[in-house]
Amino acid sequence: METRNIAIMLTDIKGFTSKTASFSRAETQELLSKHRDLVLPVLEKFHGRLVKTIGDAFLVAFNSPTDAVICGVEIQDVLKDHNAAKLQREKIEIRIAINSGEVAIHDDGDIYGDAVNITARLESIAEAGEVFFTESVYLSMNKKEVPSSEIGYRQFKGIPEKIKVFRVLREVPVGAQPPEEAPEPAQPAAAGAAQPVPVVLLPALGSAGLLQRAAALLIDAFLFAVIYHFLFKGLSGMLFAALFWAVYQTVFIKKKGATPGMLIMKLRLIDLATGTAPKRAFWRGILGVVSLLPVGLGYFWAIWEKDHRTWHDLLTGTQVVKA
Repeated sequence: METRNIAIMLTDIKGFTSKTASFSRAETQELLSKHRDLVLPVLEKFHGRLVKTIGDAFLVAFNSPTDAVICGVEIQDVLKDHNAAKLQREKIEIRIAINSGEVAIHDDGDIYGDAVNITARLESIAEAGEVFFTESVYLSMNKKEVPSSEIGYRQFKGIPEKIKVFRVLREVPVGAQPPEEAPEPAQPAAAGAAQPVPVVLLPALGSAGLLQRAAALLIDAFLFAVIYHFLFKGLSGMLFAALFWAVYQTVFIKKKGATPGMLIMKLRLIDLATGTAPKRAFWRGILGVVSLLPVGLGYFWAIWEKDHRTWHDLLTGTQVVKA
């Protein structure tokens, strides 16, 4: 049996089972046919080999990790255009996950191995309309062609090591350059010379340093104490203070994506699953008090945790990163 190091893409349609529960067989077949008609030409364009179809999912092999990621982005763009004028039941929204590694290739062309298993686990947390990929892809792809953002480490069932996950930044088109970073006009190229395409690389978001986080927490604690004293002078009670601490954090995180202390230290809070501001900011604030109770152990936990995450970060799937 042949083994080879390749990039692996796995796609599937979001909510396919629930969507087609009210479809006739003809409608289900029409949806799957449209899915194939839209996606397969893009896979072929980027030299992807369709290994097999698993219901509404495609397992695809690429020789180039860069081709795999750019292909994923173009697939999402094609589907976005398709969905623009469709009713919700007619829309095709897919999740895309990409990993790379050594696989065993069966005589019939099927592929097996840990790299395939990791891709399947990653696909289970990917968001519809997004392209998620692992650190192995990030390290081996051409980073100048794909703006990306680090989501963080995730622990997948059946995989002993944590896997660092990234996503493509869709705010900046792949291969494009923001207007504010446009280069100076280039000198005319010699006749027949190829014109380079300007690209920009957005740096991956890194986890915040311990000193930055500690400074941000101290600033927030001071501001919280001032606001609390001004609004509730003479009012005491641990439970009420804990609730107001959660409200303090929630208000700023919802509006600014960070508390005042984080903003001053140039940090922000993200949901690891989406890379955006978390929806559970209030519960993170409450759990932050819990982290403080056992002599601050929940906060000190960040010293040993790989991404400097506290107990309340781990419980709510959040991470403080550099802004």
